[in-house]
Amino acid sequence: MDDKNRISALAECYKNKHLILGVEKETIHLAEESLREITVNNLDDIQSAVKLVVFDEYRDADINNPILWLHLVVEACEWFEEADDYITWRHDLGFKDNDFFQELYQRLKISVPKTRKIIGYDVNAVDHHHIEFNTDVAQALRSFEI
Repeated sequence: MDDKNRISALAECYKNKHLILGVEKETIHLAEESLREITVNNLDDIQSAVKLVVFDEYRDADINNPILWLHLVVEACEWFEEADDYITWRHDLGFKDNDFFQELYQRLKISVPKTRKIIGYDVNAVDHHHIEFNTDVAQALRSFEI
């Protein structure tokens, strides 16, 4: 699937799963590490809300766009799922080895499976290189309207 189709798939997931996404208030500690917290929920089971910490180097969480937020959520899940362990995950994302990131990894062990239970496994994030270089795909994702 090409990345433009992934944007459509993210939008379909958002609509079909009746998702409710919200960006939590920015904290200094998370912001220092280019992290944000996004709450993931759906209308069918309000009690299932999960707070997931996502990597947000380009401050995409500040854009009022739930499809973009869903991309950040899926990307965080994929990075966690693709890493064999804490060391690989930390290296892949360029994080330091400290208590904060060790604790965050432990939180992800709980929040990623709960998030996947809500959003499923049928949706993929847009390739990070598009986001990093602000390609036409990234611009389409950032400006996507439901």
